[in-house]
Amino acid sequence: MLWARTVNRHGARTALLVAGVLLSVTACSSDEPATKTTKSPVCPSSLPAPSFKVSLAQTFLNIYNASSTDGLASRAASELTWRGAHVLSTGNDPNPDDRPEPKAAEIRYGKNGKQVALNLATQVQNAVLYQDDRTNPTVDLILGDGFKFVPVPPPAADRVTLNVYNTTFKSGLSGTVAAALKQRGFKIAQTGNDPGGGFFPDDTAIIRYGEHGEPAARRVQLSVKGARLVKDGRKDETIDLLLGSKFEDVVPAAQATPTIEPTATRPPGC
Repeated sequence: MLWARTVNRHGARTALLVAGVLLSVTACSSDEPATKTTKSPVCPSSLPAPSFKVSLAQTFLNIYNASSTDGLASRAASELTWRGAHVLSTGNDPNPDDRPEPKAAEIRYGKNGKQVALNLATQVQNAVLYQDDRTNPTVDLILGDGFKFVPVPPPAADRVTLNVYNTTFKSGLSGTVAAALKQRGFKIAQTGNDPGGGFFPDDTAIIRYGEHGEPAARRVQLSVKGARLVKDGRKDETIDLLLGSKFEDVVPAAQATPTIEPTATRPPGC
């Protein structure tokens, strides 16, 4: 108060001005933490067709997980390696703050990798592309929560090795069905009763397959209407067809053809 009484008019005006500025700054300040700006996930858009084909055997990529699913990058790497690609590394997205999380998948590439990226995008549903500053033709595949592969088309019947097993009380059923499927080109390995002793009174058939056997299993399924696919732990690509109690006959050959895969649906929120 003493200081306020001894200052001159000019000083008083200055003091009031400074006080006003301080009050203004104080009023604008807050102990609340600043609101963090979050980046919206990237939604897919239509991509142009590749100008030329780059096979997966010519594709070198890193696979990074930006989803909430543990181990997704490793599983995707196993699938793409089986399809023929060269996976250099896997892990979590090393640049999570630089790019928003993709809804499905993002493929990052450099100035020499666009055609590699566009060809890789044909293997992945709803992928988006992003060009960074790399100069080599490697690409990064970033996996979001909506990540899915484009299914591999079923192989020709003559590329499928098939065991046909009977789980019913109908004698000779596996041999009869195996003969019909052999005429369609399937390679028949074994026939007889199910070595696992399975019994499926409520099923037409069960088709068992291993880690990378789903395309071949879907080829067999085309010939057996209502057959149920069951993945087991086998390491090879052989397929088991187990005939259940509701099995009647194979589908006519003219109807046992694959249909065109439907266009991938957009992820939720896009």
